Amino acid sequence: MTAIPPRYLLKKIIKIVVCIIAACTGYNSKTNKKRLTILTYHSINDEINPDETVTPEEFEKQLQYIKENYKVISLEDAVEYLQTDIKKISDSIVITFDDGYSDNYHNAYPLLKKHNFPATIFLISDLIDDKGGKYLSQSQIHEMMDNNISFGSHTISHRILTGLRNEEIIGEIRDSKDILESQLGNKINSFAYPVGTRADFDDETAEIVKEYKYTCACSNVYGMNDENSDIFALKRIGIETTDCFLLFKQKLDGALNIMSCKDTKLFQELKRIF
Repeated sequence: MTAIPPRYLLKKIIKIVVCIIAACTGYNSKTNKKRLTILTYHSINDEINPDETVTPEEFEKQLQYIKENYKVISLEDAVEYLQTDIKKISDSIVITFDDGYSDNYHNAYPLLKKHNFPATIFLISDLIDDKGGKYLSQSQIHEMMDNNISFGSHTISHRILTGLRNEEIIGEIRDSKDILESQLGNKINSFAYPVGTRADFDDETAEIVKEYKYTCACSNVYGMNDENSDIFALKRIGIETTDCFLLFKQKLDGALNIMSCKDTKLFQELKRIF
């Protein structure tokens, strides 16, 4: 396994400090289990590429903890419950993956099958069947579709939408849906904004997603969801290289919800400047 760079160790220390503060102040209230938690994963691999990779060993440990303490529901069911029967989201987790790495098939998929967990993978349509084999192939996707895994769009090229002209935004959102539906022979109803902080999408972007008949969209704005959540800006909790098992459990309990400030447009703009 590749060593984690010092700046990621610093990030882990900061997270642990926040968790300790939250525990001492009672911030991580169990009432968070009454809200919907959507998890974001990327790569499941032993070759750590900070900050978005989780090892298969850690992933299995996390799934076992989820199985013992929560119920896993599909993104489709979660969106329906948020709009029609909010009580059904209590103690619920939705598992999602961004980008469509091939290790989702090799390492995550067998473990999801083992626990009979549904999940949604957001695909970058231009990268399916890439020559290097880094991303999922159509045959892998079709096999997973037959076994409780659904797929959504993550645009054509993963460009940040707020940096594009309007016609380019439309192309990324509309054309990726058309391409995926043609390749997979199935409706594509869900969308995930590339990067997904509040600096990376806006209300106009969300309106375009609605216009092209998606039923929901996921951001990566940190947090949980309830009956007041915008289903075209669903919050998610990213699971990262720097999350030890204690941090993972604390994230699910809501101890790090205070970190949602990092996903604001102002914070992201300052981060990119400095």
